[in-house]
Amino acid sequence: MAPPLFEKTLDGFGELFRIFSLEDVGTRVLLSRAAAGIIDQRAVFCIPGSTPAVRLAMVKLILPEMRHIVTHANK
Repeated sequence: MAPPLFEKTLDGFGELFRIFSLEDVGTRVLLSRAAAGIIDQRAVFCIPGSTPAVRLAMVKLILPEMRHIVTHANK
């Protein structure tokens, strides 16, 4: 479920984050609340605070899709 502040949710972010995390943390991925959405035409990412989790989110999800994300946020 999306945090109530999101005007739009980017559901695929959390889903992909958990898929990619499964290899590293196993079934503990069930506890992940990774989420993303749009607030005031800005992309907001809620990710776990561990260094490996932040690196995974940035390298595999956020940076490769940044242009698309920004375009989507500004619609």
